[in-house]
Formats: sequence, structure tokens, C-alpha cells
Amino acid sequence: MPQDADPAFSAAAIEALLAPAVGRLEPPTSLSPLPYDLNAGVPDRPSLPAAELQAALERALAADAAGALTYGGQQGYEPLRAWIGERQSAETGLEVTSAHVTLTTGSAHAIDNIAATFIGEGDVVVVGAPTYPGAIRTFLARGASIIDVPQDDHGLIPSALARVLDTRRMTGRQAKLLYVQANYDNPSGATLPVERRAAIASLARQHGVLLVEDDAYTGIDLDGPPLTSLYELAGGRGIMRVGTFSKTIATGLRVGYITAQPEIIRQLVFMRFDNGSPPILHRMVHEYVRSGAYDPHVRRLQEIYRERRDASAAALREFCEPYITFQVPSGGFFHWLRLRPGLDAKAVVAAAKERGVAVTPGTGYYSTGGGEDRIRLVFSALPPADLHEAIRRLGEAMEAVANTSIGGA
Repeated sequence: MPQDADPAFSAAAIEALLAPAVGRLEPPTSLSPLPYDLNAGVPDRPSLPAAELQAALERALAADAAGALTYGGQQGYEPLRAWIGERQSAETGLEVTSAHVTLTTGSAHAIDNIAATFIGEGDVVVVGAPTYPGAIRTFLARGASIIDVPQDDHGLIPSALARVLDTRRMTGRQAKLLYVQANYDNPSGATLPVERRAAIASLARQHGVLLVEDDAYTGIDLDGPPLTSLYELAGGRGIMRVGTFSKTIATGLRVGYITAQPEIIRQLVFMRFDNGSPPILHRMVHEYVRSGAYDPHVRRLQEIYRERRDASAAALREFCEPYITFQVPSGGFFHWLRLRPGLDAKAVVAAAKERGVAVTPGTGYYSTGGGEDRIRLVFSALPPADLHEAIRRLGEAMEAVANTSIGGA
């Protein structure tokens, strides 16, 4: 009998064995084969520092090939952790040493490490609505009960968060963890004002809720330096700050990190059983960042993405403004478009696909429904001329859907 005809392990049989959380998940965003990909949040390819990374790798191997090519331990390469700590100490004014940092296989793995360490079946996790779908997937996979808190153009709303936390306390099922993107939220691009950050840090402390500050896009600062971090406002206590080199160096590195008080770091490291992330990459990244090439590279990226943000915003105003409203983000990779009443995001996405443009409907960024009138548009990957043409086609798609809606009314 052919292998694919075995009923014991047919597609239906395998689906019946899946964990309950799988059926609640949206498919992850991926690279599109379409000519104009405004879908996947990836960096500019021509700016990838390939030659500098190759030289850094050669230096790392020349210095200690055996150390680079064998297990390095769960917490990661100490000199890179110390470098991260020094940078964050200078930024926050807090003591951040290598003992406050653990290295991970990208920021997504950092979130999973946090969830595996602190989240059990039925534990309550509070997230913004909308939020990063990878976090939703990770928390659901660990059995969490997710509670949404509304966001506006300035991010998470503290008064709404206070109501949620008070309600959870009164019902006896207190929230355990609060996940926040303070800078350049994915998907909304929103940046929390400092007064909101202070209020959120205070609420988390009052309710004994662990804070997770996902800072994946810090470094992609397009209108000046980032605001005071939640980590600093919380005094480095009861908070885990997630960072990554994916956006500022290369997504293929998969080198991320968590900064937290040592008592938390020890528990995160204890939960890992993978002998750590690749030491060869840690050592290569360390050689690169300490060479003096990193900061000029980040400044070049900021120039590239600022030009693309501005070009895409201008094109949206030119071609799409009758059908959308949006706020220009101060950093990151994303525009978050609100469609006018009567337009459906999935219909616009389908019409854009017919015209060779990939964008993402907003529905995947909510844990309990929403986003039918929202589209996420990535401006980081394409040069300004391509963004102009892609958004022109997107405007045509919106017009076609609008005309169909009117004709069918």
C-alpha cells in the first residue's frame, strides 16, 4: 500500500492528534512570491553587512575555533551579554551586567522561553489589541487565557488596562503576565508616550504582574532617539525586556536576548534544555558590534527606512487617502491602515493580490476577533520607486472593492 494511502496517519488523523491551541491560531506571515511584497516585515536586503559579518566570523574562528564550534551553555556567550549590558546601563542608568542578560535564538524564541518559564495552563496573559501575532501564538500554545486591552493611536490605554487588572483581581484569576510593545508596535507602529509607560509600569507593580517589554524594533528610530523604556521606569524589577539583532543586523542571524533581574534570568536559563543558541553566531555578532561598524550601520538603516517611510506615506496620501486613515509611525517597519466604513480588509487584500501586491489583513493581530477594517503595510523591504508603484496598485484595489461594495448595495 502506498505510504500516502495509510489511513492511520492521514491528514485527518494527524489533525485529530493536534494540540487544542493549534486550531485557534492564524497562519504566520511569510514572504510572498508576488512582485510587490508589503507583507513580510523584513529588512532591506542590499544593506545587509555581509562582508563585515564574514570578517567578524573569521576573527571569531581565529580567536577560538573550538569555543565557537562547541556547546556554549544555555545563557550564551558572556562577552556579548556584557556588551549588551553595558549598552543598556548607559541607556537606563541602571546596573545591567552579563548576569542580567540571556541570549536566545531571536526574539520569538525569547518570548517562548518566557512563556515556558512562567505560563501554565489557564494562566491569564494580558496583551494589547492589536498585537504581534507571534506572541499570541506562543501564549496560546502554552495554554494561556489571553485578555485583550484596547489600543489607540498612542498604544496601550492605561485606564483600560487598570479596569482589566482590577476585574481579574476581583474574580480571583489575577493576570500573571502583561505583554507590551512600547516602541513602534507591530502591527500598529504606535509608540507609547512616557506618561503611559509610567502608568503601565505602576499598574503592573501594584498588581504583581510580570511585564514583558518586546523591544524588537528599537534601533529603527526614525524621528530621534527612543523614549524612556518600561525597563528603566520599572527599575529593572519584575520586567523582562526582549531585544534582537534581527532588525538592525540581519534576520538570518536569529540572535536575540532577554534583559531582566538575575533572579528571573536564572529561571529562564533553567527552563532551557537546548545547550544554548549557536555560540558561533554569538561570537561573530560580538566581533561585529565591538569592531565599531555597528553604530554607523544602524544610522545608515535609519536613513534608508526614514526615506521609505516618508515615500510610502506620501504614496498612501496620493493613491489611497479616499479609502483609509493612518498615522505615520516614528520608527519600525509598518503602516497600520484603517479602511473607511464598508470596506473589508480581506477583500482589499484579495484585490491587491490580483494586482501583484501582498499586504496583510488586520484580523491576525487580535486574539479574540477584530481587525476586519485594518491592513498592515510593510515599508522596509522595497525602495521608494517600488513602494510608489505598489501603493498605486493598492489604491486601485481599494477603488475596485469600493465600487463593488457600492454596486452590490
